Amino acid sequence: MYIFKGNSSVVFICMEATNLILIHSNKLNYTMHGSFHATLQAEGGGSAPAISRTWLETPTQYLVVQLETPLQQGQRYRLSCNFTGELADDLAGFYRSEYTDKSGNKQVVATTQMQAADARKAFPCFDEPAMKANFTVTLVHPSNYVAISNMPAKNTMQQMIDGEAWNVTEFETTPRMSTYLLAFIVSQFTYVQNDSESTLIRIWGRPEAISEGQ
Repeated sequence: MYIFKGNSSVVFICMEATNLILIHSNKLNYTMHGSFHATLQAEGGGSAPAISRTWLETPTQYLVVQLETPLQQGQRYRLSCNFTGELADDLAGFYRSEYTDKSGNKQVVATTQMQAADARKAFPCFDEPAMKANFTVTLVHPSNYVAISNMPAKNTMQQMIDGEAWNVTEFETTPRMSTYLLAFIVSQFTYVQNDSESTLIRIWGRPEAISEGQ
């Protein structure tokens, strides 16, 4: 079984006083913060209500956060959590694709398909097309793989994790957009690109396919 680990921070503005936060989550396993699936902080000063209870509402694919007192209207909050998920081959959310290279070895690609409502299988989010947001993606991946996302990489550094060298690729923040448009891929693909147009266009593929001009 292939597993991915993630941590997510969702920053939102409370539009109406409420003591419930409903955020989409599907097939994600959470690292508990004490007795709770998530933590809540107020942004820009102020204090956040204490969490009284959290639970997963599996039939409706929600992580429910119940608060002791209501959120304040107009206040900005940050909901954070740590989780793991299965990198399955089901073509949904963050999933696994495989191919055989020219040496006959199986290679794995971790890629995404968020449309129509599978971003919630990759990370907890408000997975509604009308609820647009800016996304800042950081991917930690083996050093012999490359990571791509919607935006250009702004920084790649190496980090030792459990005695092994990993790459940490940070991407620029996206424009405001729906969750189903978000994409990220970790692979051993390479690319060809145009060199004359003002807009950079790259086509990614298996190294042997690119080298053969396919």
